[in-house]
Amino acid sequence: MPAPELLLLRPVLPLLAEPKQIVDPPQYSVAWLILAVLCLIVIAALVIGVLRISRSVLARSAYRTRPADTENLKAEFLRSVNAIAERHESGELTARAGHHELTAVMRRFVRSTTGHDVTSQDVSTLLADDRTHDVGRLIARLYEPDFAAASDAELGESVLRAREVIRRWS
Repeated sequence: MPAPELLLLRPVLPLLAEPKQIVDPPQYSVAWLILAVLCLIVIAALVIGVLRISRSVLARSAYRTRPADTENLKAEFLRSVNAIAERHESGELTARAGHHELTAVMRRFVRSTTGHDVTSQDVSTLLADDRTHDVGRLIARLYEPDFAAASDAELGESVLRAREVIRRWS
């Protein structure tokens, strides 16, 4: 029987012999490079798409939360009413003249918000219309100190009522 060492060395001998040719390692295919570029393009498109969508949603929500034109008008007329009160407190304006100006401001307010010219309408017409009913009640209260020779009505109370009517206006 042959020696076991010789049997084991026999298959190894051809490996120890000089190689006949050198085999290069396998190369990467161009398909992998194309796939990587396509993945980068898809990722960039997704990022840009998400940014555009989120910005448009943000812009729409900002547009929804901005004050309406009526809110701007309310703020403007509240400033006018406050200016009348400040002029009265500083002594530039009498209570009668203040009531007269307050009546004019409230009539302009109704015209600006509804588009109806109520500068020459009487109180009963203002009270008859549902849209101008609150302003009609306020103007009815303002007429007594506005046209009376002497009145106990305070301009400060009339200003508070005018502010309340403007804030509740829809």
